[in-house]
Amino acid sequence: MSSDLLLSICILSYNQPKEVERLLESIASQVAPAVEVLIRDDSTNDETLFVVEKFSRSFPIRYFRGKKEGIDKTIIFLTIEAKGKFVWWMGDDVIVPDGITSILRVINKYVNHVTFIWANYRLFNGEKLAIDLPIDQFFKSRDQVLELGGAALGFVSSTIIKRDSVLSGIEKSKKHVGSAFVNLYLVLHVISQPGDHYYVRGEVVICHPTTSADAKASVVDRNGVINNWAFQVFGINFAVIVNEFSKTFSRQARRKTIKRSFGQTWRGMVVAYVGGWDSPRGKRIQMIRHFWTFPECWVALVLFAMPRAVLERMYKIYKKIYNK
Repeated sequence: MSSDLLLSICILSYNQPKEVERLLESIASQVAPAVEVLIRDDSTNDETLFVVEKFSRSFPIRYFRGKKEGIDKTIIFLTIEAKGKFVWWMGDDVIVPDGITSILRVINKYVNHVTFIWANYRLFNGEKLAIDLPIDQFFKSRDQVLELGGAALGFVSSTIIKRDSVLSGIEKSKKHVGSAFVNLYLVLHVISQPGDHYYVRGEVVICHPTTSADAKASVVDRNGVINNWAFQVFGINFAVIVNEFSKTFSRQARRKTIKRSFGQTWRGMVVAYVGGWDSPRGKRIQMIRHFWTFPECWVALVLFAMPRAVLERMYKIYKKIYNK
């Protein structure tokens, strides 16, 4: 492997051949000698393999096939296997035509002191950027990275980290296997290390979020049992991991960021509860335990104490007012 290898694009796949194909199509003309592509495929069929074989005729792909172990172990595996100076995890999103070029430009210019790069994204059906600063620039502080990024720092496709800086955090990250946020831990670990952090305004990544129908289908099993883990991941797990870095980020920045993530999470729970694909069952105690110092916690508890029919009517009224 060339010593000039700058960037490892690490693709996670589990029964997503169409999404992998869409991503590989988006980068096919951008892959350069300084870039390697890795794919960890835990699929239960060979469809993704056929996609990889097709694109391997155009550029090298390091392909790994394994049993399903979950996103956390896959992130760790790909990070260790990567050979580039920087690691760019990718989910089921796409990179814009000049996206890799823009990231390589930053790496080439600041390779000796940049450890974290934010590759800005927008939703495929929207115009709003995830972080809207006026130009490409260095973040002013670690607190600014946390406050602007928030839970989006756990979005794999927009976080690019220096491999040398992340390796020292691999072992400690393993205690978060099962949280669905090992990648968030590794990102915050890198930000806590010496180095600068760079914002690429973008857009660099086009995000293809899960639709409401897909989300409902994925959390309600054949017996009608709801297993929506969003509150655990984006509420509790996010707060626990952020608070582990109390020496990196100020208390004010951590509290502000956790409060915003919790607010988005419990509101999402209301929508999902009304829609029939989430339940506050077992979550009220968790709210009190982790978020009792936030006034919104008590608002959420009051709402979830109401009969669901009442909450449904209130939500319909809210939607009518909001849509006006």
